[in-house]
Amino acid sequence: MDDFSIKSERNGNVTIVTISGRVDSVTAASLDSELAKIVREDKKIILNLKNMAYLSSAGVRAIIKALQSAQKSGGGVKLASVPEQVMEVLQTVGMMQMLQAYPSVDEAVASF
Repeated sequence: MDDFSIKSERNGNVTIVTISGRVDSVTAASLDSELAKIVREDKKIILNLKNMAYLSSAGVRAIIKALQSAQKSGGGVKLASVPEQVMEVLQTVGMMQMLQAYPSVDEAVASF
């Protein structure tokens, strides 16, 4: 579960990005570049974090950049299936005031 991976798929007018493993100082650059590409093409993005094992401050920055870019183009980034340890990081750094989290991908998609 610690191996980092990212994949994306379209669901109607929403792109679901599934991020697995550890997002740390080594893997955050990959996350940042992938999210930047996705945000250029799509405004409505769901980050499915169900299999995310760890999130560092570098990973938080990548998510913030994607959120800001999506919002500038009239869209947004929402979270789905956030593990407890990742939610604690996001709450500690104040990100949950900017992001909406949903128990499932389907609920996040329906919220757009």
